[in-house]
Amino acid sequence: MEKDKAIGMFMGLFVGDALGAPLEFMRPHEFDKVTDMIGGGVHSAEIGEWTDDGAMAMCIADAYATRGKFAPQEIALNFKTWAKTGHFGTRDYRFDIGRTCYEAIGSMTTEQPYQGRTDGRASGNGSIMRIAPVVLANHNKPNIGLGEAIAVSLMTHGNTDTVHYMAAFVAELYAGKQLDEFTHLIDDEYDIRKGKGSIMHAYNAAWECVDVTFSFQDALIRAVNKGYDADTVGAVTGMLAGRHYGYSAIPKRWLNKLMKHDELLQMAETLYEMGGQ
Repeated sequence: MEKDKAIGMFMGLFVGDALGAPLEFMRPHEFDKVTDMIGGGVHSAEIGEWTDDGAMAMCIADAYATRGKFAPQEIALNFKTWAKTGHFGTRDYRFDIGRTCYEAIGSMTTEQPYQGRTDGRASGNGSIMRIAPVVLANHNKPNIGLGEAIAVSLMTHGNTDTVHYMAAFVAELYAGKQLDEFTHLIDDEYDIRKGKGSIMHAYNAAWECVDVTFSFQDALIRAVNKGYDADTVGAVTGMLAGRHYGYSAIPKRWLNKLMKHDELLQMAETLYEMGGQ
């Protein structure tokens, strides 16, 4: 994976999260179309501030950078630290977390980090939203990266939907395109039939936004203006669009407002270098 596109995938997650954060839990008719980073919303987000999607991604990224390899015990420790203190996020307290992640993190230990539920109700988007660091740290090792991505997902989400959609998403991030073997997961009416906080909805929404647009900017604007789980649909679309168009294609006006941009970019550089070893 070439560097610009690998780093674009990682940074796209945070850009999409920050764009969507003020629109989270809002219906499309409840706000004017957003084309730039704004503040506000249920979390009183600052301009350029990202939420739990980015925070959990940084928990994973830090574990790779600290240990120099996949270390589930370190990821578990980071998840628990973030949930308790907000560290790895943008504030000195944790202000956004999904129920499935909250329950799993509360149960996990460094000795038993895999706490994903297996029932049908555990098909949330909390695992797909954070996965870019795993791919970046393994950008030259797709088979290992896919295995580690599934493992990281199982820490909080353990059902069949999670495994199938995560396998598709990660394989397609490596390929840089949709793959024929996963066409059965595409649903043209996903916005009606898929729960808006589900991994199925996030996957389909992200691909739809990338497929019908011709730039990183337009894909992300389309994604976040869907409302509802706008931060996560933004983050997942940001990974796909960043992988497709590259970091150099992300609008500078967004990058200039992105909270902790320099720290994020330095982490991306560190993980990319690790992935080339």
